[in-house]
Amino acid sequence: MGIDEHAVGSALKKEKHLNFPVRDEVTGEIVSDPDGLPIAELEADDYFELADTLTIEERSQGERSWRFGHVIIDEAQDLTPMQWRMIGRRSRGHSMTIVGDVAQRTTGAAGSWDDLLPAEFGDVARFDLSTNYRSPEEVTPYAERVLAKLDPTLSQPVAIRSSGHRVEVRRVDDATAEAVLAARELVDLVDGGRVAILSVHQIEIDHPHIRVHTPGASKGMEFDGVVVVEPAEILEASHGLGLLYVAITRTTDRLVILHARELPDVLSD
Repeated sequence: MGIDEHAVGSALKKEKHLNFPVRDEVTGEIVSDPDGLPIAELEADDYFELADTLTIEERSQGERSWRFGHVIIDEAQDLTPMQWRMIGRRSRGHSMTIVGDVAQRTTGAAGSWDDLLPAEFGDVARFDLSTNYRSPEEVTPYAERVLAKLDPTLSQPVAIRSSGHRVEVRRVDDATAEAVLAARELVDLVDGGRVAILSVHQIEIDHPHIRVHTPGASKGMEFDGVVVVEPAEILEASHGLGLLYVAITRTTDRLVILHARELPDVLSD
């Protein structure tokens, strides 16, 4: 009668699960296998055997190569609770630099940093940016109105410079068609700089200096000139106010807003 190797292997694995890895009493890190051997001294095969008995969370806590001494997170306002949990597991001691703007949150429910950051992160040192290094002061009145509607507790950073060009708000018959013409004009006005068309619809244009993005996809970017197409349609999208705020604050120089539909009150003079 032959030996059932599968049954023997299952029995051994089950026996291993009766043992538990040893954790550091202070840090909670897994420091040795169930036999007391330090993880750092285990041979590769021994570690892989131990790994079979651990959950993903236990492996990430015990194997230092899975974790980082410091984690830098950009656009952090859009992380989900599960993503925060994943990052927390990969950060030793929760040492992090977290960068984000809750005004530009376009996922999940709105909230403050107190609402968004996991409680297990503990106390954080917070620094609020009060200076706007991207958008010129001509954009500020529009951004402030959108921000006030989005969250009255938030304040618009103060622009450090003026472009000397007022924001152009144009009523047109077809905002999508006019966007291409307006973008080409902006390329000349910004001396061949980068121009973006921001629209909820796909717009076809073949030009080396012009890009077409949705407002959400433009987050984190900046352009010399920006054409915002049909603000009313942007507001109708999920997280519309946040997307509109993103769209009008992408420019470093000139901003053109095109609308065939009624201009939303939040952008009206």
